[in-house]
Amino acid sequence: MSNDATPHTGSSLPAEKKTRKQTAIHCGLSLRTIDELTRNGTLPFFKIGKSVRYDLNEVDAVMRQRFHIQAKARKLNA
Repeated sequence: MSNDATPHTGSSLPAEKKTRKQTAIHCGLSLRTIDELTRNGTLPFFKIGKSVRYDLNEVDAVMRQRFHIQAKARKLNA
């Protein structure tokens, strides 16, 4: 099967899919945390047979949207 038949979003080339271990290293998280985030539906993933793969662009987007906290501006006492 060629890459032309593979659906993808946004870019001209499909992103390489990573294992849970590669995803954990990329995110700086434990395998257990990756497993939990996958199990509870937080992280998007691909299931191909028994294999689970992650698109790091999608994982990064979810992590930023769900867990990124903006610093609050501090009020200066005048």
